[in-house]
Amino acid sequence: MINWMKATQQTLTDFNIGSAGRTLVEAPAVELDQLYQQMFVGLKEAIPVSVYNSFDFDQITEVAATGLIRVYITAATTPTLIAASTEFTPAVGSATYSSSSDVTIAAGATFADVLVTCDTAGTVGNISAGQAFTLSPEVAGFLSATNLATFASGVDTETDDERKNRFNAFVSALNRGTIDAIKYGLTLASLTDDSGNISERVVTASVVEPWLTDSEATVSLVHCYVHNGVGSTSSELVARASEIIYGYTDSAGTRVPGWKAAGTKLIVYAATEELINVDGVLVAADGYDHDTLVISAKDVINTYIVDLAIGQELVVSEMVKLVKEIDGVYDIVFNEPTANTLSDDQTKLMPGTVVIA
Repeated sequence: MINWMKATQQTLTDFNIGSAGRTLVEAPAVELDQLYQQMFVGLKEAIPVSVYNSFDFDQITEVAATGLIRVYITAATTPTLIAASTEFTPAVGSATYSSSSDVTIAAGATFADVLVTCDTAGTVGNISAGQAFTLSPEVAGFLSATNLATFASGVDTETDDERKNRFNAFVSALNRGTIDAIKYGLTLASLTDDSGNISERVVTASVVEPWLTDSEATVSLVHCYVHNGVGSTSSELVARASEIIYGYTDSAGTRVPGWKAAGTKLIVYAATEELINVDGVLVAADGYDHDTLVISAKDVINTYIVDLAIGQELVVSEMVKLVKEIDGVYDIVFNEPTANTLSDDQTKLMPGTVVIA
């Protein structure tokens, strides 16, 4: 606007900041710029919403962490009941967990495994193995309670970027029968408990065509491998994944199409797990508590390995990078593993014993 005024008249010549002429055009210029910005932001927000709504592509909501807690008691002459909704509180962290159903410890037995669900949905419920818990109400003869395995099934609400990436995968899978489509279909498999909460789901999947490496293999045979991201993928989840791939009829009698091509045979397996033991030495920066940093480092390492996809390589330098990003960590040296660990399309790397000194 100032350039136009300079070119079309010679009466007004002062266009410096603060001058009357410049001020007269600055006010409408700011208003016009705001309109442009509002239009841009509106379009930017409307395009994904309209696309997602058109495809009924809802955002994945947060999922509460679930897992087993082993409760130890003094052997009693009568059965001991751990009632449903018993609250389990860990010694570390603010999240609490509740039992999903009644569990009875038989007379003479000293422990039982109780399935619990975090009372707060999201990754806040994910904790490393070996945590101590207290019970409320406390059962008779109670000695201790601990989770033997890591809780890693808690998932936060899907971010915009994650939703976008999942939508890209969905679009690439619209042409059913392709490898991308089969992978996407496998990741739709999940199991729910009596309360409707997701208790197990397929987190990562891979598809292998044997004929590519074996000339004697049947061309129409495809092997699929799934993993729940926690460990010990259940046969029920494998069966559910196979059902989705082949197609099924839902409870309302509606036929749900599968994801495989006609004439092909797909066999779904639980991915083989390979445990990766980690042994490292952590150096804390001045003013930071070493033991606290060790706990954080173990959590970061466990999360990194758990998040690896089937067939994805473990990179030692990536573990070093993630641990050194923790505020207060000066250095970390791994004695095990000392080199990257390769995997294949049938294997999911999982954390074994993690020792940080």
